[in-house]
Amino acid sequence: MLNSKTIVDTTRSDLGLGVNAGAATPPVYVPTEKLTDATACDWIANALAGQSIQYYEGFLMMDRSDTGSGLPAKERNRLHSVARRMWIACELGLVHLFSRKVGACHYQYVAVRSANTLTPPEIRTRLRQVGTPSPVPATGIH
Repeated sequence: MLNSKTIVDTTRSDLGLGVNAGAATPPVYVPTEKLTDATACDWIANALAGQSIQYYEGFLMMDRSDTGSGLPAKERNRLHSVARRMWIACELGLVHLFSRKVGACHYQYVAVRSANTLTPPEIRTRLRQVGTPSPVPATGIH
């Protein structure tokens, strides 16, 4: 293999966090409860730069699908909400998103907190502003 660096070390280096030879890489946090939109926002707001969370394990594209998923509608909606929130956070530069193949149609989806100067309340506000759909005008005209 041409590149002998592990994915995590490369990721930490690419994020400007540095790689200390021989130092243990911080583990990926795997929540005991399934993430919700609110708990994802809280984690993003409170995590330190370089900390990571596994926000889903499975096949995100298929598991969110109305036709291809075996998940109940409520679970698909929760999953879609969390995935959307993580994508918004990525677009805002708050996290970097990665996926790691575990097996056939099976991936671990990980968010790594990026460095910035925003406070937790500012992060929550930005995440909620971007993620909230615009209200429909009362006149019904679109």
